[in-house]
Amino acid sequence: MNRIVATGMAVPACVVDNHLLARCMDTSDAWIVQRTGIRERRVSPDTYRMLQGLAEAADKPAFMRAVFDRGLGETIDSTLMVSDLALEAAEMALKNAGLTAEEVDCIVASSTIPDYAYPHTGCVLQGKLGLTSTPAISLQQGCAGFLYALAIADQMMRGGMYRQTLVVGAELISTIFDYTDRGRDMAVLFADGAGAAVLRAEPGPRGVLSSHLHTDGTVMDSLAGEVWGTSTYPPVSRRKIDEDRSRPRMQGRQVFVQAVRRFKEVVRECLAANALGVNDIDRFIFHQANLRILEAVGDALQIPADRLYNNVDRYGNTAAASVPIALHEAVTQGLVREGDLVLLAAFGTGFSWGATLIRW
Repeated sequence: MNRIVATGMAVPACVVDNHLLARCMDTSDAWIVQRTGIRERRVSPDTYRMLQGLAEAADKPAFMRAVFDRGLGETIDSTLMVSDLALEAAEMALKNAGLTAEEVDCIVASSTIPDYAYPHTGCVLQGKLGLTSTPAISLQQGCAGFLYALAIADQMMRGGMYRQTLVVGAELISTIFDYTDRGRDMAVLFADGAGAAVLRAEPGPRGVLSSHLHTDGTVMDSLAGEVWGTSTYPPVSRRKIDEDRSRPRMQGRQVFVQAVRRFKEVVRECLAANALGVNDIDRFIFHQANLRILEAVGDALQIPADRLYNNVDRYGNTAAASVPIALHEAVTQGLVREGDLVLLAAFGTGFSWGATLIRW
């Protein structure tokens, strides 16, 4: 069985509460809390400095355009990269596992926006860990990324290819949003962070019991981002920026409906595959997309509220980092104990979604 033997997490030091966002766009703390359950989130120093400037700007759309056109002041390189957060979370997980980076056989990482167009985050993280030949696999599954990474690592290990794998979900996505009224619906949701887990092959009943993954690319326009993608020629162009196609886009109502539907389906699929019911699960840890989604899924599946972990009020939606951060917190708080059945589930861009059942 392949067992998670340690976890880790990292979030930026900069805290953005709803009151700061209300100074940048037409919103309020009450509006955000009512619709999302989010009270604050962590963002990169660059985003935080930009928000402070935007809050004071007389012409906020012009300020936001200037940031996109010329960069933030004299800043050229980011002061924090997604691989930095991935490294911090990975090092914590490795320390908690009593391992050095050299003892890891493979790295599987997922991030929505990488440091570079290529190579992707896994490769950059591998280099920052000081490794020179350990294979690194990178995924771009959005909010479902950690579950996809965990399933891939588990299957490679079941085949005997590796014994110890580092699985990471890391995001630094606060930098891509428009924090004026134009981008309000998405900007209030997303934030930065990273989570990691060490998966080890060990004899015994504890470990990953099953994973269930799905994708529906026919509805991708409901939650998508072009950034430097080849949807335009050249991939990065003035026209793409002028048409605001470099920003992510989301049809909020459709995402909500699809998320609730797919969460319910995949949780039921996971339970059925293991001949279990909701009451057999000790802890449900879902992607922290939105408190209303979590509550809707919990109510529909009749999950006891005290078994459904959530931290969305403190971190917002950290996409691929969301599940591993929540898992790490639940473990360190003693809410997940040896022998517990833990069900992880996530839904994100693609759409991609999945569930994993673990005997802790």
